[in-house]
Parts: sequence; C-alpha cells; structure tokens
Amino acid sequence: MSSSARLLVINDDPEQAGVLTRKLHAQGYENVPLKAKMDALDQVQSTKPDVVIIAGGLAMSSLNLTKALKGRSETAGVPVILITRSENESERIDGLRAGADACLPFPYFDTQRFGRIDSLMRLGTMQEELRRRSNTALKYGVEDHTPASVLNKSPDEANFLLVGPAHAQIELIEQSLCGLGASAHAHNTGIAMSYLEKRSYDSIIVNIPAGQEAGFFQFMEDVRRNARMFNIPIICLMEASSASHFTGAYAAGAADVIRPPMDMADFNARVDVLLRQQRLRNSMIMAYRQTLSGTVSDALTGLYSHGFLMEHLSGLVADSQRLKRSLSLTIFTVDNLTEINSLHGYRVGDKILGQLGILISNLVRGEDLPARYSGRRFALLMPETRLAAAELVAYRIGSVINFTEIMEGDSTVPIRAHVTTGVGSLAPGMKTDALINSAIANSR
Repeated sequence: MSSSARLLVINDDPEQAGVLTRKLHAQGYENVPLKAKMDALDQVQSTKPDVVIIAGGLAMSSLNLTKALKGRSETAGVPVILITRSENESERIDGLRAGADACLPFPYFDTQRFGRIDSLMRLGTMQEELRRRSNTALKYGVEDHTPASVLNKSPDEANFLLVGPAHAQIELIEQSLCGLGASAHAHNTGIAMSYLEKRSYDSIIVNIPAGQEAGFFQFMEDVRRNARMFNIPIICLMEASSASHFTGAYAAGAADVIRPPMDMADFNARVDVLLRQQRLRNSMIMAYRQTLSGTVSDALTGLYSHGFLMEHLSGLVADSQRLKRSLSLTIFTVDNLTEINSLHGYRVGDKILGQLGILISNLVRGEDLPARYSGRRFALLMPETRLAAAELVAYRIGSVINFTEIMEGDSTVPIRAHVTTGVGSLAPGMKTDALINSAIANSR
C-alpha cells in the first residue's frame, strides 16, 4: 500500500509547503489536500488526518492554531507537529506549551521528522489494533477484554539507564527524569550491558560522543539481539553532522534521535510518548494472554490459532484496502524441524515449537499479532507498517531466534531452531492468500 498515515500540511509558504508535501509523499505518506478558502481548524475536523504538520508563517499564528486544535474536543486527539522558524529553544518551548505533540527546529533532518511522525502514529495504531482484536475475539464468543484503563493508561514510575560519558546535558537529563522515575548511569557500554543483565529498564538513553558512533551502534544492536531487552525504547543523543548518522542510529535500533543542545520540555515530551508506547504494548500483551482460550489459541505454542489469524487478517486486509493503509505480514519458517524431530523425537520438537511461541510473543511490538500459521510456520501481522519498516523488525526477530539456544530434556547440548524470515506487503487489490504467498516466497 502507498500510505501508512494521512498527513495534513498547513504552511502559508507555497514553496516550502510543496517541498515538504513531495518529501512526505515520497516517503509513503498520503497528503490530505489543503483547501485554501477553508478555515484550517474546520478542515482538520472534516478531513480527520492522522497527523497535522504546522510550518512556516508567523510564530503566533502557528501557536494560536495549535491551541485551537488542542482546545476543541473533535480535534484534540490529532497529533500536531510544529516546525518552528529557527533553532531558537524558546519557540519550541512555546509550541509545547501550546499543546504541540512535537516541535522541530528549522532546518531539520528528514529522518527526524519521519521518526517523530512514526512515533506519534504508533500510539494510535496500537489502540486501534487492540479494539480490532477484541472485535475478532467476539466472533469466537470471547467477551470484550479491553478496559478503559488500557487505552488511557498513564506511565507509572519508570526506570532509566543512561549510557555514555557525563556532561552538562546528561546532568540536566538526570534532573529532568526525577519527575518520571529513577535513573542509573553507566559511563561505558560494557558497564551498561552488565546493568541490563541484572535488572529491567523502561528506557535506555545513549549519549554518543562525536567520532564514537560505531561502538555505541554496536551496543544498541547487541541490545536488540537479546530477547529480554528487544523492545526497550532507546533514545540517542548525538552531534550528528549528516543524515547518515541519524540513519545509522535508527538502523541500530534507536526509537528516537536527539541533537544536543535540547530543551528539557521537548525531551520530556518525547520520553513520555515512548513510555506510553511501552506501557500500552505491555498492556496489550497482558490482555492478549488473559483472553487466550481454546477457541482462539493454538494449544502447542500459546499464540493465536490459524483460524483466528485468518479471520483477523481478512478483516485487516479489507480495512487496509478501503482506507489505503499499509499492512505487512511476516512468515517465520522453522527449516530444521524435521532434523530436530529425527534426532530428538517429536516430543522435543513440539516443545521447541512451544518455546518459540513464547519467544516470539515476547519480541513483537504492541500492535503486531503473532499466530501459528501451520506445522512449522509462524505468522506475524504488522498493521500500518510499510515493507521497509516491517523487514527491519522481522529480520531482527528472526536473528534473535537464530541466536537463542534452547535446553530441552536431559540433553547437555543446546538446540537451535533455524528459521527463515519472509515479509510481504499489501498491494492495491491484493487478497489475503496472495499476501501470505508473497511473504512465503520472500523467505530467506
């Protein structure tokens, strides 16, 4: 599909608006046409975009529009990204106080903007998927299990791990985080990894000095390969001199990248979004486990059953086609299952599949649905996820599975399940079976 979000760009500079609109379209977003003669506030209410980007013009008019959007009940829930006229911190602080969900200075790197859009979108995606999953469960006679507290849960006290050398900004961050929870500071990646092995953290904040990117990126990749740490949000602080540094950070597993110096109001807002995503993800996993029953789950793996998968997928495909939203599907295939059964017996083979089911359920993002597709295949539905992003998530999960050693029975030799990973993305007019076949065909 061509789009994972509908964006409305409000900019009274036609040239800047055209450049921004073209970049967003090239990235796969759908641009909502701006009607010049229609009041911007009314337009947001009538078109119902997923994200509003306000840029250009006078600072006061942008702030007034932001306040108006957040003050009207019909538009208060629409995320607003405000692009200020300069790198002046006071403008960003004013924007956040006006209610903007994110403020970017001008000029900015494109990866910054796309990262903020995707981050804000995920909250809405997870909430919508939880509601959709409840509706599918109702078709199997399982009562709605979505309490209001799950959808409107505020972050509890959090634990943060700061990694990297200390400087003035780190001290400000430590002071700022006091209002959100407790923090520990590891001055190098080796100490950080030992901390992570001993306890759980809600977020990792990595301070990367200029010229030391490679070592810290490797640390982030090691975190992402660990099944227990796989989904911890990582925030990078780095003096990136080019877009390639931002791209490298995101590729290594960063959830957000921030260029110092920064204002603490903006930093806290970004941390709050990531914490809410993490809390909502954990709530979705708990809700998922509480409602699994014989009618909707696979007895061997504990994941959603083949029948539930196909019912949910057919509805998701229909919704994605109708709304022109992205949808990706991953198929994990255990290539050496026959060998495991032959060497260790079918009982051990079944237990390995059960262990893989637990592992996959712990690795997935909040909005993704894991299921048993067939004897040696697992499926992962990834709503509102474009192919490139889906491949990044899927191959990381496949890598973790292939790195994990499983001890079973009396054997002193660990068993490894070797999986191939295939990802397919929904195209216009594509049916459910075609999407599944494309994912299997792409396995490697």
